[in-house]
Amino acid sequence: MAEAIMDKLAEKQPLAIAKSAPHITTPVAADAPVEHEAIGPQRFEFTGTGAEYFRIWVVNILLTIATLGVYSAWAKVRRLQYFYRNTRVAGAIFDYHGNPKAILKGRMLALVLVVAYKIAYDVSLTAAIAVALPLVGITPWLLARSFRFKMFNSTYRGVRFHFHGTVAQAYRMLALVPILLAFVALFLWSVGTSLLRRSDPLTIVLTAVLALLVLAATVPLAHYLLKRYQHDNGYFGQTPFFFHALAPEFFKIYGKAVGFFFLGAISVGIFAALTGKIYALLMSTMFGWLFAMLYGALSLYAFFLLVRVYLDSRVQNLVWNNTELGDMNFESTVRARKLLAIHVSNLALIILTLGLYKPFAAVRVAKYRIESMSLVPVGVLEEYLADQSADNAGAIGQEAGDLFDIDIAL
Repeated sequence: MAEAIMDKLAEKQPLAIAKSAPHITTPVAADAPVEHEAIGPQRFEFTGTGAEYFRIWVVNILLTIATLGVYSAWAKVRRLQYFYRNTRVAGAIFDYHGNPKAILKGRMLALVLVVAYKIAYDVSLTAAIAVALPLVGITPWLLARSFRFKMFNSTYRGVRFHFHGTVAQAYRMLALVPILLAFVALFLWSVGTSLLRRSDPLTIVLTAVLALLVLAATVPLAHYLLKRYQHDNGYFGQTPFFFHALAPEFFKIYGKAVGFFFLGAISVGIFAALTGKIYALLMSTMFGWLFAMLYGALSLYAFFLLVRVYLDSRVQNLVWNNTELGDMNFESTVRARKLLAIHVSNLALIILTLGLYKPFAAVRVAKYRIESMSLVPVGVLEEYLADQSADNAGAIGQEAGDLFDIDIAL
């Protein structure tokens, strides 16, 4: 749950925060009877504030700039630790233990891969494809490493989370992910070249519609397989997570999201028609290029905002309402309208403050999504055996996944 929140702030909210569950161990004498205290649902809490996080955010930005990006690994650890340590359930908090040096090594590798692709692209399209195909092919491996690293470096009550999914399972279940990445890249390239060649609008529209149809048929299935692989292989100590959602439920959510997409297109078209004269007047000024850039960015953000909040809310509810930890359930009650109101007000305040409200906005979104979660015991909170054995999870998979913007936190 809260993992999705924290990866988008960074633009991806960590899974381990939301997935955790309280495992309370009460020491008793060996010959004494064990008594369990029956309690009701335990709501997650977030105690952080925008003012606190603002100080961390400013320092992170300044040091990252001063070190030409090297400090970004330490900045990420500080950010995640702040959100983890301000998330609590059943009176205990979470913690994050990622090693900044390991994260930096992962980012350096990811940067090398990107540079290699850029050089190959400058040489020829054939060379770019030759480099891109292996990169796309290792995506399941990157995801498997990412899940393992993030889970192992997350704790609750001093007990580590673990991820037992294998690379072989990743390739069996996540084969659609790299295929989708390759398809989206090909689609964007084809549309871009069509626009540069001034193809007729009908051709461009048909290309876009075809791409949407292919994505509509594959993205929900890929998302379902991703969450199934992620949740069915997670452990808290030695207690496993179980995932019960079905693929048709993901298709239903994405089908409605497509409807919102077209509604957003209609609203944007109406707005453009009403403001056409003002737009033309502003474009005729010496700062017309700047206005066009800002107008385009805001229009694009507004266009996808409705779809985004719907998917964020519905997918979080679907995933966590169908996830169990041992004999305990989770409950998520995020409302799309409430989330939309938060995003809209955040956007307005970020613009008014020239970006300085961004850390406050991140805290508002995190607080709402985290506090919409509850742990639901079945009768009592039982004692769980904690497996705190060492794990050799590495950071390379996580950081390459982050750099390539593979969203795994929903």
